[in-house]
Amino acid sequence: MSTTTAEKPKFLTGSDDRVFKTLVNSGEKGKIILEAVLKTVFEEPVEVLEFLSVEQPLEKVTDKKKVLDCLVKVRDRYVNVEINLNDYDTAKAVRNFAYLCSFYSQNTKKGDVYDTETLCVQVNINFGTSPYNRSEKIMTKAYMQDEDGIIIDNFAIWNMYVENIKRVCYNSPKERDKYRYILMLDEDKDNLELFYPSDDIVSIYKGEIMRLNSDADFVWDLTPEEDAQKLFNTRMYLAEKKGREQGIKQGIEQGIEQGIEQGIEQGIEQGIEQNKTNVIQNMLKLNMSIEDIAKVVELNEEEVKKIIDTNNLKN
Repeated sequence: MSTTTAEKPKFLTGSDDRVFKTLVNSGEKGKIILEAVLKTVFEEPVEVLEFLSVEQPLEKVTDKKKVLDCLVKVRDRYVNVEINLNDYDTAKAVRNFAYLCSFYSQNTKKGDVYDTETLCVQVNINFGTSPYNRSEKIMTKAYMQDEDGIIIDNFAIWNMYVENIKRVCYNSPKERDKYRYILMLDEDKDNLELFYPSDDIVSIYKGEIMRLNSDADFVWDLTPEEDAQKLFNTRMYLAEKKGREQGIKQGIEQGIEQGIEQGIEQGIEQGIEQNKTNVIQNMLKLNMSIEDIAKVVELNEEEVKKIIDTNNLKN
């Protein structure tokens, strides 16, 4: 018999986007946690001045915020920050960029002139592997620019890669100290008990994440299963589109009609199979049962188990 998520609740960590946004929107303690995380990102003290929201006010702390944007002060500059915590991929990038454009538009047109001074930055703290992580850098920063250079310097996307942070911190206590407020977000219950026990901010985070895990009223506005299905559908579409483009290109290069058809079929098939593997890996991380995973990816349980064994996937 498979173990369902309901039978064995998953320990919620701050590395989940929705959990993080609930934690840091929960009053003064949440603000302290957020300032510590952003201090690590900006590498200098950050003061959270105001939480900005495009949604109706929530009635209780345990309701889910879909967005997290706030006005902060970094040294002498004001920064509008929109924050996401993800295992990032193309589907999530498109979804979040659409929001960032709306966020930038709303916050630059206030007042008598367009705001060209306040930095509007989307901070993506990426847990897990990411197709955007093409180097060993801990942080990448992208601005609006053309071939001659930056044309809008107050609109940016910053990506921080936690897997690279962990690699750098592995044998360096100094680096581990520097990034401890990012690393704490990904610790499970057992490891969290021993994680920087004398650090006041870590202790605040521990108390808040334990409180959230014990709160029976904490609910998802979009369940992990629904989110996985929506992302799976998007990835399938992108895989088919990419496969078709690759197939057409291959067929043209070969110069025969048969090559076009074969290339399209191979490209679509390879793209679909790879994305099914990625989706299964993400759902395993959510402690979803084989039965539930099979329903999302539209395979039987034996096929799912075969993919897990073949690709050595783990939760």
